[in-house]
Amino acid sequence: MDDWEKIKDLSSKQIENTLKVWGIDITTPREKIIDSLKIAMENENIIESVFNSLSLKEKEFLGILLMAGGVKKQQDAQNIFIEKYSFWTFEEVIKTLETDLLVLEGVEGIIKTYVVNPNLREKLINIFKKVPEDISFDNLHIRKDKNLLISDLIIFLSFIAKEELKLTAKKEISKKDQERFIEKLHIKNEARSQFIESLALDFGLIKISSDQYILTDKINEILPITDEDLIRLFFKYIFFGLESIEGFKRKEIFISRVNELNIRIVLDAIKKVEVGENIFIKSFIKKLQNKLFDEKDENRWIYFDDKFFEKVISDYLLWLGIVDGGFIEGKMISFSLTEFGKELLTSERKASKEPTIYLDKSCGVKPKKILFMTPNFEISVLSEEIDKIALFDLNRFADIQKADMVSLYQITSETIMKGIESGFSLDKIIYFLKKYSSNDIPQNVIYQLRDWASKYGKVRTFKGTFIVVNDVPLFLEINKRISSYIEQSIEPNIILIKEENIPKIREILEKNGIFIQIHIEGYDEKKESFLEKSTENIDLKSEIKSIKEGYLTGLKKEDTEYFFREEGFERSIDIRPNITRDLLEASKKRKSVLLSYFDLDDKVSRTSRINPLGVVVAEKRYLVGYDTAEKCIKALRIDVISDISIENNEFLRPDNFTVKNWWKKYGGDYSNYKEKNISVS
Repeated sequence: MDDWEKIKDLSSKQIENTLKVWGIDITTPREKIIDSLKIAMENENIIESVFNSLSLKEKEFLGILLMAGGVKKQQDAQNIFIEKYSFWTFEEVIKTLETDLLVLEGVEGIIKTYVVNPNLREKLINIFKKVPEDISFDNLHIRKDKNLLISDLIIFLSFIAKEELKLTAKKEISKKDQERFIEKLHIKNEARSQFIESLALDFGLIKISSDQYILTDKINEILPITDEDLIRLFFKYIFFGLESIEGFKRKEIFISRVNELNIRIVLDAIKKVEVGENIFIKSFIKKLQNKLFDEKDENRWIYFDDKFFEKVISDYLLWLGIVDGGFIEGKMISFSLTEFGKELLTSERKASKEPTIYLDKSCGVKPKKILFMTPNFEISVLSEEIDKIALFDLNRFADIQKADMVSLYQITSETIMKGIESGFSLDKIIYFLKKYSSNDIPQNVIYQLRDWASKYGKVRTFKGTFIVVNDVPLFLEINKRISSYIEQSIEPNIILIKEENIPKIREILEKNGIFIQIHIEGYDEKKESFLEKSTENIDLKSEIKSIKEGYLTGLKKEDTEYFFREEGFERSIDIRPNITRDLLEASKKRKSVLLSYFDLDDKVSRTSRINPLGVVVAEKRYLVGYDTAEKCIKALRIDVISDISIENNEFLRPDNFTVKNWWKKYGGDYSNYKEKNISVS
């Protein structure tokens, strides 16, 4: 049937909608409709207007067809489309496109095919690939957010050092404490504060004790590292993931392999631009998409997400100092690659001949005067100039009022008390101010600080564990042996200690034949403490060593598409090796899995509990398993699985069952496979 003849088969309502879309009078006689449409479709401005009226999904589906030369079989087109949109049905998309006469339906035997109107194909491709014009960079405000990630992390760690952060039942900072913390950040939002919290937990810089967070000694491992080396470590963590870390799953982005694929696309492109060149973000992203479109790289193109790319560039790359941002009225519309960003992304950095030490006390370098102290107890700080150690110390005894290029801090009696309580003495505070101030410390400030500090310790309260000894000679012996762990002697036979010191005290006393009976509710003698295990921490020392040697996981050239090669599979087969890996692991351990997937026959989402028996790779990848509801063994295409949950129960594998034999017998029902292309796991 001629393309134009198809119009005659449309209903009156469809014809009316079509005419409206193309801007044609709906009262046009039926015999003149085709001629009117032909005239309208000669006008590229009208075509572009119709294209722009389409939804994002409709544009994406049209792009799939155009990438394939304007012709695509229904099943292939549908499979690609539901990959992109999480198994949303696409009938409405097709209906809209057909009604607008941008896509016509063809039939080859019993196989349905979607065909782009040949009269529009080239014009639509040109419109689809149109790059947004670079806007004028007049009145552009350049923002360099160098080291803000480090600054915000140090603010968080300092906040913990001087505050008692209460936890929720989920072992996260309480809402009230989180709101207080967010107010101190450079970028004030909840997602960012949760990310920093995860970062500190995963690197082992903080741990959970009872119902609060406390600092660990690992902070002494990161404070001496140069800012650039620390950024390298965070870059590795954020963009490529240290996958053994449980907390990696808590981060706000970069969880899926699809996102990892997108990140590699954008980082690959950014590292090729000239340092300092101002680039309009929207046109940069569109050129990336067009490149994949021209390469006919469907797998990569279909997962292309422009909003995600904008977030990566304007949020994380800016935050890490890899790019500088161009802002107009507070919105980032352009970026430029920094010298450090170029060095980091191209991974050409060589190991430094000098030790990577941020503050070498032996070298006697004169400290920078980076703050100004006023008589009203306000401190102005040049944020880009202050080092991590100084920033950490400052936040322990002063409250940040404004985080910016020049940050503003305030000292009060409360902040001084909290600083002293956290172990930062008055002498240290005064020494710090004199060391870093560009002006003389006002006398009224010194007098007031001493007055506030003089009241500290006059009234005391204790939180701890009591040792009660009902024998005077024994009490004297114990008192002598554990004197360094005693917080306070309360009565002639009662000693106050910290609960975390119980294991050490027990060890000392048992060596001398004295055994303690512990009567404390909730105390676990096997663990010997109340301390809960935090998430598996990053081995900072080994990671820092690899950074200093100039090595970054994920940046090596041969690793660019490593996830396509997992378990020996080729990239064209499946871009979800993580799901396949989980299924194989569950099969080996005989663990049932709960799967969410799209039923290609009924075109609906379903959930099934499967006992996984193995994986077969033909022209597609299949899970072979026992469906506990249908009571049968069947195969399920892995590329339609959207979610997987591994359960704890262990199932019994059928006797004498092999995936290979089962597939030879029943595989033809699922796949038109060729024997030489079969791989069984």
